[in-house]
Amino acid sequence: MSDQDLQALRAELQRRRRTILETTRRADAELDALRSAERDPEFEEGAQTEHEAYTLARLTENQRREISQIDAAIARVDAGEYGVCRDCEQEIDPRRLAALPYALLCTECAQRRERGSLLAQEPPTL
Repeated sequence: MSDQDLQALRAELQRRRRTILETTRRADAELDALRSAERDPEFEEGAQTEHEAYTLARLTENQRREISQIDAAIARVDAGEYGVCRDCEQEIDPRRLAALPYALLCTECAQRRERGSLLAQEPPTL
């Protein structure tokens, strides 16, 4: 991957990181506004609030994970290690990196790990 490609990738990762943070900030502001508004008595039994809290917690977890992956990818770009498979140390296919810019494994190693984790799971019982 050329230096120009790496810099473009780094810029795209940083843009995605800023987008996630901005989306989170906006969602928090909207939720604060909703909490301060009057509630419909029909929904006051707590179901709406519970669902909202669960959804927000899940969204935040996913966003934190993605930001962590983006930060790690940027660190690999800066260290000159981006695009190298952690398992086999071969170059990761650029098409895979285009689809999943923070990929740590080449397609073959990712599939091998997935098959291994599926085999390690206990079989279903009746």
